[in-house]
Amino acid sequence: MPESALPATESVATESVATEPSAAEPPVVEPVDPGVRERIRRGVEEVLPRVLGVQLADIPANACFFDDYGLTSSGIVDLVLDIEETLAIQVDVEHLVIDDIRTVDSLTDYVVGHHVDED
Repeated sequence: MPESALPATESVATESVATEPSAAEPPVVEPVDPGVRERIRRGVEEVLPRVLGVQLADIPANACFFDDYGLTSSGIVDLVLDIEETLAIQVDVEHLVIDDIRTVDSLTDYVVGHHVDED
């Protein structure tokens, strides 16, 4: 059957596929409740000294867990597990990459975007 003789429904289906967003478009990011971000940031600040075994006077947002605090990968695991327990949340670590755990801010952002409350 020639292409021009296709029923209208098939041509509409082809057009709808062409209008779908491409994979290259960035995902839609839901707005983050500032209260949730602050709660998680405070949780990181509470847990970090326990994991390190030292008191910290100040924890800058850009502090690097590896360079500034000497954490290892197992220390990061302890940190995330302790954050989960302290805040009664579950963190999806399946897509966690090194850049997500490099600094206090990057870990906070990751947890904000990848957690669920344990209700």
